[in-house]
Parts: sequence; C-alpha cells; structure tokens
Amino acid sequence: MRALAAFILLTLPATPAAALSYDCTYTRYCVEERSCQPSGLTLNIRPRAEAESPDQWEMETGGAASARVIPLRQLRDPLGDSFSYVSAMEFDTIHLVSIFKRGITRYSMHNSVEGIQSQNFHGTCVVAP
Repeated sequence: MRALAAFILLTLPATPAAALSYDCTYTRYCVEERSCQPSGLTLNIRPRAEAESPDQWEMETGGAASARVIPLRQLRDPLGDSFSYVSAMEFDTIHLVSIFKRGITRYSMHNSVEGIQSQNFHGTCVVAP
C-alpha cells in the first residue's frame, strides 16, 4: 500500500500552487518610438488557482477601479535566466511580461486599436510574500 501511495505521488503532475508569484512595479511607460513617461502601473503574476498544468498563470493589473485578471502561459528560458508570460489574443491585444535576472522586467502590450501599436512598461518584479 505504501508503495502504491508513493507511486501515485511521484506520478502526479507538478501543480502550479507551489510556484512563486511576483509583484511588479513599472516606473516608465513608452508608446512605439515616442519618448517614455513616468508610470505607476503595478501587476501581480501568479499561478492560476484552477490550473491544470504548471504553465498556467494569470496577471492582475493594479488599481481597484480598473483591476483586471488576464490568463497567461509561462515560457521558461532554457538557461533559467528569465521567465516570460504571454496571453492569448484578448479582444485586440496580446500581453507579454518578461522577468530577467535581478527582477528587471518589461511588460508589453501589442494591440491594433489604431493600427498596430506597441506599449511598453519598464520596471522591476519581486517575489510576492
């Protein structure tokens, strides 16, 4: 019976609940080639509660009045130096968050509201408590 229980535990897929989550703060906002402006955007990136695989995450944008939760897929750098999270096409926008060594991050939105446009936020992420 013990051997069966050990086998079951070893063959269960890893759950994302054990994964870390991140709190990100972005201090610069840039649209296309235009100059950047200050930003106060915050994001929380965490494993999805209902996830069926470890690559299923979600991003919650900051601000109580405009908070949104966007489903993401985690993409791992084979060298382990960075993590990226990408959304499916949502209405007319794709979201991409990349977190590099020392928490340096970039959040990009690519949308086609007024022709194809790229919006980028630059900042840092820390492991959430």
